[in-house]
Amino acid sequence: MLTTEERVELILLCGREGYSQRDVAAEFNQRHPEREPVSHSTVGRLLAKFKSTGSVHDASRSGRPCTTADTEEVILAKVAASPRKSTRRTSMELGIPRTTLRRVLKKHRWHPYKLQLLHHMTEDDPDRRMEMCDWFLRKLDDNAQFLSTVMFSDEANFYVNGEVNRQNLRYWSDSNPHWFTSNKEQGAARVMVWCGLWKDRIIGPYFFHRNVDSETYLTMLGDSLLPTLDAIGSRPEWFMQDGAPPHYAIQVRTWLDDNFPQWIGRRGRVEWAPRSPDLNPMDFAIWGYLKSRVYAVKIRDANHLQERIVAECRAVTPNLVANVLRNMGDRLQTCFDLNGSHIEHIIT
Repeated sequence: MLTTEERVELILLCGREGYSQRDVAAEFNQRHPEREPVSHSTVGRLLAKFKSTGSVHDASRSGRPCTTADTEEVILAKVAASPRKSTRRTSMELGIPRTTLRRVLKKHRWHPYKLQLLHHMTEDDPDRRMEMCDWFLRKLDDNAQFLSTVMFSDEANFYVNGEVNRQNLRYWSDSNPHWFTSNKEQGAARVMVWCGLWKDRIIGPYFFHRNVDSETYLTMLGDSLLPTLDAIGSRPEWFMQDGAPPHYAIQVRTWLDDNFPQWIGRRGRVEWAPRSPDLNPMDFAIWGYLKSRVYAVKIRDANHLQERIVAECRAVTPNLVANVLRNMGDRLQTCFDLNGSHIEHIIT
C-alpha cells in the first residue's frame, strides 16, 4: 500500500522527460530499498488515476456504511425485548434498514426459530409411548429394515385456501427457546385425504367426500386400499393406524384382523401410543412435505386441490421415503431416551 507521499513522489518522477513507467518504477525502488518494490503497472494505474481525477487519493468506495457498536447494541436489545416481532416491523420502529438488522442478527448468531404445535399429553401417555418405542427398537435390532415392512397411515385435511401458515411465526433468539403451543388447523372448503407410507412409496391418496366415520373408513380400506395392494402383488407385514374414533370401531378392527393379522393401533396386536404424531412419519414428515409442494401454486378449487395432491404423492421419491424412515428410527430412540416425552420441539 502506497502512502500519499510515495504516490506524489511517483507522479513527480513520471514528469521527468524521457522517463518511461519502467524507469519510474526502477528509480523509486532504488530510492526505497527497504520497502516492497513497485511494478511499472502500479505506476501506470496511479498515473492514469491522477490524469483522470487530478488526485493521488483513491475514490471513495460505494456500499453500505459500517454499523457501529452502539447501533448493534440497540438492535439486539430491541429484538431481545420483542423476540416474536417481525424483522420488518422492528426495522420500521428503529428506523434501521431491514438488511442491516438481519446482518447484525446473523453476525451475533441469532436465529428465527419456528413455532411448534404439540398435542397435550395425559399422565399415562409417556409410559405408553415408552412401551411402543421399546417394541419398535427391539424390532429394529432384529431387522434394520423393519420400518419398511410397516405401512404407516393417516388422514389429513387440505384446505382450498391453504394451510395454517407458520412460516411467519418466528422467535428470534441466540439459542433455541423451544417455542411451541397447542393448536388446530381450521378452514372452510377442504379435502380430507388418506395416505399410507410403505417400503419406498406413498400408497394412495384416497379422498373422503364426507366426514370420516367408521363406515367411510372401512369402505376406503376395502374398495380402495386392497385393490391397490392386489395390483402391487403384495401386502405389508404390518399395518399401522392411530387411535382416531373411526379406526376403533368394532367392524374396522374385525376387518383388520381378517386382512392384516399383524396391525398396530388402538387394541391392535401392538398398541399405537395416543397423541404421538411426532412418531408417525405421515405426521412429522409426509403431510408437511406434501402441503409445501401442493400449495406451491395457487389452488383454484377443490378439484384442482385433489389433482395437486395426486401429482405430488406420485412425485415422492424412494430416497425421500428412506430419509423419513431413518429419521423415524432416530425419533424412536430419542423418545425412549427422554422417557416418552414429546420430542418434536427438540429433534432436528
